[in-house]
Amino acid sequence: MLGLGVYRGQTFHPYDGEDLQKIIYEAKENGLKIKYNGGSFPVVNSDGTEIIINLDNMRRVICYDPEEQTFTVEGGLTMAEMLQSMEFLNFTLEMYGIIPNMTIADAISVGLTGSNGTIANCLLRCQVLYADGSLIDLVWPGPDEVPNRFSNIPTERLIPTLQTVVCGLGLVGVIYTATFKCTPIHLAQETVYECPLSDIANNWQQLLDGLYGYLYWYPLLDRVIIKRASSVRFHLGHWQPWWKKCVEIFYWSIHWLVNRASPYLAWYVPSFTKKLSQMQFNLAMKASSCRMQHSFRPQLFISVGSYCRGIEWTLPAEKLQNVVQDIGNWAEHRFYLCSTPILITVQTHQALTLHHPHLCPYSERRTCTLWTDWFNSRSITSNYSANMAEFEALLQKNGGRKCWSAGPVYASPLIGRMYHGYRQWCDTRKNLDPSAMFRSAYVAGDLFVES
Repeated sequence: MLGLGVYRGQTFHPYDGEDLQKIIYEAKENGLKIKYNGGSFPVVNSDGTEIIINLDNMRRVICYDPEEQTFTVEGGLTMAEMLQSMEFLNFTLEMYGIIPNMTIADAISVGLTGSNGTIANCLLRCQVLYADGSLIDLVWPGPDEVPNRFSNIPTERLIPTLQTVVCGLGLVGVIYTATFKCTPIHLAQETVYECPLSDIANNWQQLLDGLYGYLYWYPLLDRVIIKRASSVRFHLGHWQPWWKKCVEIFYWSIHWLVNRASPYLAWYVPSFTKKLSQMQFNLAMKASSCRMQHSFRPQLFISVGSYCRGIEWTLPAEKLQNVVQDIGNWAEHRFYLCSTPILITVQTHQALTLHHPHLCPYSERRTCTLWTDWFNSRSITSNYSANMAEFEALLQKNGGRKCWSAGPVYASPLIGRMYHGYRQWCDTRKNLDPSAMFRSAYVAGDLFVES
């Protein structure tokens, strides 16, 4: 016995599936609530949930299937650790560009987004522990099942799939293992250039045709840094010399210092805002130029903490031009908030009809994701929350939906209704966890409503 009554309110670090089952069984017997996370995401526990499960000790590689080219790992392994294990076998994951180094369980629960797609594109199956302690294999629905997901099926007949778990925010069950589809290892070679904002449309097709692409947009300068990558065979890659790597790190380090100081300096000295943007633009270009003509691994991992300082929204690709104009006009009047760049990435969602989570923020095949840290220093002034609401209203007006992967997200049932499969997700969750034993560690607030 674990004695959950004695350790009420503490965090447990199970070592395997048997430990997980014991915790869930005893929590159910004692009528306690559970929040679980993979160990990388900032946990929200403002409601005082009794038990928090952290999967940071469950970091094993379970198996590799060379015939099917699949890789199975436990939920506490980080994305970088999984990619490193794959590389020993000359494989990688078809998820590229800038990626927060989350654990697998966290990445699946929040629907992690990369610079070419999401984790749903390469996830095949999961083993999930439900509230009754049962361990179930979940896969994506087949072609014959998809139409039934949107019909009026009685709750007791709903069959859970990965549509409920991916972007499920940890409210359906605990992700024990996950199986991914691998792809042969290769490298990426980046092309970096700057252009005026008005030229984005002329460069759009090149971004879509590349391995991945993203943009740093500086609204106060009306300038964009575009990075587009193409695939290079592993044995033909030309690696970056060590001295150029040192120079690149130096420039990015100075950029990091200026970026962190900019919100405070711009707030107290507004006239300096545009100069701060220009400094960051110049440093980013100098750092990026060190990567030109060299080959790199196609994943660039960043810390989860720095990523969760910002907010992230997804919108249809065809709406990007409208959004950019609206944000540009908004930034002219609130320039003191806009000294840092907006990161824009491009996604193509493969097999969207089948691999479409209920609470995912996208419903089109091609989307753009906008990330910004303009509102991370909310302690400076209470006006930040009002400005943030205005900014997000611009995105929502153009079909945007908030992503769960930069958080914790402050959520409510009203926000939940923005997502296409909200009702199906609520019905499935109620069927699997009727006593609502699982609470989310990824959002502040409760998305769940009674059917």
